[in-house]
Amino acid sequence: MPASWRRRGFEAERRLVRLLEESRGAYVFRIPVSGGRSSPEAKTALPDVFMVDNVAGEVAAFEVKATSKSKVRVEAEQLVKLLKFLDAFKKYEKRTAVVAVWFAREGKWVFKRVKDGFQLADMVVTCQDESDWRP
Repeated sequence: MPASWRRRGFEAERRLVRLLEESRGAYVFRIPVSGGRSSPEAKTALPDVFMVDNVAGEVAAFEVKATSKSKVRVEAEQLVKLLKFLDAFKKYEKRTAVVAVWFAREGKWVFKRVKDGFQLADMVVTCQDESDWRP
């Protein structure tokens, strides 16, 4: 992965952390090692960003993408990683896995919930999509 793509991803993660801290007043953590290196068989994996909102009683795990294109594909393996991570927080009634995509040309976020299902498929998010999760 070229350094410019990696830097763009880090910047999007930082941007998301600031947005969540300001809008939710929640505890938000950027996890720089992410779960990209964990095997699909691993019991746990780490998201790009993690939020704990004790007021709303919600935890959310985020896979963060940044692009200058009009759409991005997120592999099913990355979605499974988010759901596995949230399994550790069963005491929270609201556990949400979210793909957060920063569309640089449009200057906007699109947030898509990951539906927990038997077989997850790759997810495609476009800049025209409506968010189904709000910060």
